[in-house]
Amino acid sequence: MVQNLVLFDKIYNVSDRGKKEDIYLRYLKYLKERVKGFTDTSIQIKKLRKFDNRFEITISGSEEQFILNILKKEIGSIQDFKDITVGKVHRGNLVDVGKVGFGLFVDCAILNPRVDVLVNLHTLREQLCKGNERSLKEIVEAYDFIDHFPVYVKITEVDSVNNKLLGELAPKTLDFYMKVLKENLEGVFLSGETKGQFKKIITKKGHFRDIITVKRFGFLENLILLKEGSNAPGIIAHIGNELRNCKLSAVRPDKIKKLFIQKK
Repeated sequence: MVQNLVLFDKIYNVSDRGKKEDIYLRYLKYLKERVKGFTDTSIQIKKLRKFDNRFEITISGSEEQFILNILKKEIGSIQDFKDITVGKVHRGNLVDVGKVGFGLFVDCAILNPRVDVLVNLHTLREQLCKGNERSLKEIVEAYDFIDHFPVYVKITEVDSVNNKLLGELAPKTLDFYMKVLKENLEGVFLSGETKGQFKKIITKKGHFRDIITVKRFGFLENLILLKEGSNAPGIIAHIGNELRNCKLSAVRPDKIKKLFIQKK
């Protein structure tokens, strides 16, 4: 029996045909790297869905259910709104950052109907500003949030009548920022290119020695943490021309800490 699965990753920044074909091949390689050793089972890309830019794949073979579960766990998949419950933590990416002033929306691949999770401004102030009254613009600028930035959210309210979801940032995201602040680490987030290509550019431009780690959050979303003393905006300025059409943001503890100081 063939298993069908629509994966969490969104595919973007692939406007021309040649790059689109390349992305298909690279994504299939990316999937097979997750499930090495299962030679009796085949993974194929069925299509790239136009309405949400996600790959639908087929899995066939003796270990198909096992591989399906691995891919769901490691990459994620779409979910139905009816299955969303209060208290559950979901992986997601920020969308439409800065377009409204009352919070941040997170795409957690929730469909039927398509619903993004809202983390409202009050919650963001409590979690990211130590309760200080800051505008959404101030928070976005301090954390340098951009579209596709990865976060984990815990569902706090499900409104099945109006098809709305409220959430808060989950410990996995908050712990990341605690580490950054405690260790005074800067970072560079990239959306729009794979981990392998990102590392190639970093190495080519002579910044590999500045890196502590490269963390892949999704196929096209990656974050590098830098050694103490390295400057994220400087690195972005130096590598930016090599990553056309990609978006980069800087994680900077000094900017974040300013949100914790009460205004007079």
